Amino acid sequence: MGLGGGIMASGTIEAVHTGEKIIIAGLVVQLLFFGFFIVTGVIFHARMVQQPTSKVYSQSLPWERQLYALYVASLLILVRCIFRLIEYAQGNDGYLISHEVFLYVFDAVLMFATMVWMAWVHPSEITALLSKGRGRAVRRVISVYSLR
Repeated sequence: MGLGGGIMASGTIEAVHTGEKIIIAGLVVQLLFFGFFIVTGVIFHARMVQQPTSKVYSQSLPWERQLYALYVASLLILVRCIFRLIEYAQGNDGYLISHEVFLYVFDAVLMFATMVWMAWVHPSEITALLSKGRGRAVRRVISVYSLR
């Protein structure tokens, strides 16, 4: 059996609606936990600015740069999550799901931008600095494969 009338052969319309509600609930939970993660990061940042640790004083770690990079990546991912929630809430005949451009802009472009951003400001930078030359930042590893 194949697809018939938008309903999977093994399911009923009620099962499809239940699945949609589960997806929407999952996206809401994802947004809540991701929001909690962002708030935790902002609180950590504020506390580090107010009372820096001895490690921050003793070494020139780019910890704030990494936090700002995390904020940018988080914002891009948060916008995508909100888009996905609205898309699923509109249903299978909603405006967003029926216009492909929104999928490209709010899904593919945002995730690609996040990937490029985190490759540019990679967290391994701090690991390399903390290991005092024993470790390598990803940026250095990537440069091995680039054409000179």
